Amino acid sequence: MEINTGAEEFAAYSENIFRTIIEESPSPVGLYVGREMVIRVVNDSILNIWGKDRSIIGKTFSQALPELEGQPFFKLLDDVFTTGIAYEASEDLVRLLANGQLTDFYFNFTYKPLKTPEGKVWGVLNTATDVTDLVLTRKKLQAAEDRTRFALDAAEMGTWDLDLLNNLITWDDRCKELFGFPKDDDARYEDVLNYIHPDDMPRVDIAVMNAINPLLKESYDVSFRTVGSNTLKWVRCKGRAYFDEHSKPYRFAGTIVDITPEISTRDEQQKLLFLIENSSDSISLTTWDGKFTYINEAGKKMTGFDSNDYGHNEGYSFLMPHEFATVQNVILPQMLKHGRWSGKLNYRNKKTGECIPGWINSLLIKDPLTEQPIGRATVVRDMRAEIEARKEQQKLITVVENSADLIGVTNPEGFVIYMNQAGMKMMGADSIEECYRHSSDYFMPDALQILEKEARPAMRESGGWAGEVNYRHFKTGEAIPVWLNGFKVTDADTGEAIGFASVTRDIRAEKAARQALAQSEQLFRNITIAAPAALWMTDANSMITYVNEVWINWTGQPLEAQLGTGWLNAVVTEDRDEAAANLIADFAQRKFHESQFRIQHTGGQLRHIICTGNPQYDAEGNFSGYIGACVDITELKQLQRQKDDFIGIASHELKTPVTSIKAYAQLLESIMRKKGDVKEAFMISKMDVQINRLTVLIEDLLDVTKITSGRLQFHQSWFDFNRMLQEVIEELQRTTTKHTLIEDLNSETQIYADKDRIGQVLINLITNAIKYSPGSDEIIISSKIVDGTVEVCVRDFGIGIAKDKLGKVFEQFYRVSGDKEHTFPGLGLGLYISSEIIKREGGKIWVNSIEGQGSTFCFSLPLQRG
Repeated sequence: MEINTGAEEFAAYSENIFRTIIEESPSPVGLYVGREMVIRVVNDSILNIWGKDRSIIGKTFSQALPELEGQPFFKLLDDVFTTGIAYEASEDLVRLLANGQLTDFYFNFTYKPLKTPEGKVWGVLNTATDVTDLVLTRKKLQAAEDRTRFALDAAEMGTWDLDLLNNLITWDDRCKELFGFPKDDDARYEDVLNYIHPDDMPRVDIAVMNAINPLLKESYDVSFRTVGSNTLKWVRCKGRAYFDEHSKPYRFAGTIVDITPEISTRDEQQKLLFLIENSSDSISLTTWDGKFTYINEAGKKMTGFDSNDYGHNEGYSFLMPHEFATVQNVILPQMLKHGRWSGKLNYRNKKTGECIPGWINSLLIKDPLTEQPIGRATVVRDMRAEIEARKEQQKLITVVENSADLIGVTNPEGFVIYMNQAGMKMMGADSIEECYRHSSDYFMPDALQILEKEARPAMRESGGWAGEVNYRHFKTGEAIPVWLNGFKVTDADTGEAIGFASVTRDIRAEKAARQALAQSEQLFRNITIAAPAALWMTDANSMITYVNEVWINWTGQPLEAQLGTGWLNAVVTEDRDEAAANLIADFAQRKFHESQFRIQHTGGQLRHIICTGNPQYDAEGNFSGYIGACVDITELKQLQRQKDDFIGIASHELKTPVTSIKAYAQLLESIMRKKGDVKEAFMISKMDVQINRLTVLIEDLLDVTKITSGRLQFHQSWFDFNRMLQEVIEELQRTTTKHTLIEDLNSETQIYADKDRIGQVLINLITNAIKYSPGSDEIIISSKIVDGTVEVCVRDFGIGIAKDKLGKVFEQFYRVSGDKEHTFPGLGLGLYISSEIIKREGGKIWVNSIEGQGSTFCFSLPLQRG
């Protein structure tokens, strides 16, 4: 079984101090550590009593004194160690070897537990007084008293004896000295009390009262301070009260010892331990072979040490593996040679495995007697924060050195002590040495006045200043406009100014850009004023931020009244909601905006306005709002009405004679055929075909007129949709021999609509498909029911429509443009009429097309009409 020697605790609590006190003490004193009572330090007095020499040091108490087996001392020592309660004996029998024989001796002795600041017992201090002769022979009482006095004097103890009946105290010179009384004075008990520190009096009073109380009869043992002779001393008094047969105390006597050094040492040790425990550095003690005997809280945290079981933790286990050789081959030899070693070592956190770079200072601890190495005291500074700080500092230096701005530092006298590369370049310096001059050399004369009157006072008083000044180029003398941010640099500990720093931006390009921007803005203002259209601008939330003078002149309201949604106040009530809704809808989709509305002009008349706008994006691609224009189309609207009126009148007037011409043509064809004039009849039939085409054109013009005027009539009824499709397809198939009309109909349903008008749409779509696919021979007509609607599509494989023109095919008079435009006759009204018919029937019409591959025109109608 391994013996717990208690060496760790002993080393942690000032072994050398204890050794000196014990060895120099003339009284028998022994120090035993650990529960096994290993003899660590004994003086010659106790060795003589035992009849032993120093070879017993390091042995257990039972090994050194086997003759005590069967006597109570082994158990007494164990009780003191385990309970922490001191044991005192008076005139106890001890049987020791003397001249090879067990001999009776009598001792007054104490077993006092020695504890750590945390209250843990780590050893027992044995003090003893041999009173053998006093017990064995009262005839030699004087001799025994002399020996006792000698022992007391040697131990620097004093004695006192209080006559409780007469209230007089008898004490020796040592006792008087400790209280501060002259040696020749006799004192009363009340006088003695005046020399006890006021803060300790309550405790002393309680101890005295408990000692002289016949019901308690406690031992008197108290430590307190004396204040005599203007010198503060700590003393320990021990004694007891004597009682007569009536249990009345008549005598109170005991000893006093000066414990000032012990208290001072304890206080200093406590302060030292407090500093060590609260140090931010790791502080540890190890044996010479590397076992921990102590480690402070910072060290535990750094290494992941979470146990006080030091003996099971090798110091090497807290090092990175590659550092073992460094310890053995470098550090230990250096410490043996020089007594210490300092340097960098990589530790390892036992829990996380993290590598912890540390700067260590390790000191060699030697045995004071043998001068042999017995341990190491090590202080480790965790360098992680320092290394990180260096990295951050290097990053900062890199940023500063690569900054496009001049960054410089001056001392309190104004001389430049640092300048980055951008600063050297700005000032025209070829070397850093050229920059080490007084800061006044950096400024133009006019800037020096600003520097002295504004900048420097502001930096001294408030810590910083910013403003525009002119630097002076070192070589050319050119004035360099800059924006200077200057600030005071202070000492982190004292707060005193240690210099000034500045970050300076060259604003030549910026000023030039500002000037160009101002010119551009002026040009923009001139253009907007001269523009005939009303220009407007919004933010990203569709709020108007700008309108030009044209809009202001139209509406008669100032700019402020137009901002936000104020522009809507100029729109007539009937058009206002639709105008706002159109703008918001286009905003939501970020698409081209176009709307028409009327405004109340300052002249009192209603004006028709067409408003267009496009979304705008900043340099990063973020949507920033719309820019657009409003154009007055009132005159255009009037022309449009006049045109519609003319077309309506002209087409109406043409219809009657064309009808008559068609009748005459058909009559002539019949007559010619009866006469057998086949050739002439064929020519008249061709004329009839052209008259039919003319009739269709006239019908289209009439429909457009009716649509524009709102007079296009519909005659709704329920009809079989599929049958209507088949009839139209069959009729049109007879008109073409080149194209095959393919049916894919899946719309067996009844709908409520104008059958003729829907047929008109289908005819228009199929004839267009035939017309615009001269190079193909198939047209596919399909139908299906989708989500409560019937959907019809006509697909051709012709020339197709360009993507940018798809949105225009349903406009009036729009015709497909391109190289073959001249081969496709017509007015461009069919699709416009078709779209209006479908819309008025509550449906939708659309087109999908790829240029060169063909087009698919579709429309849908609701199955149920509300």
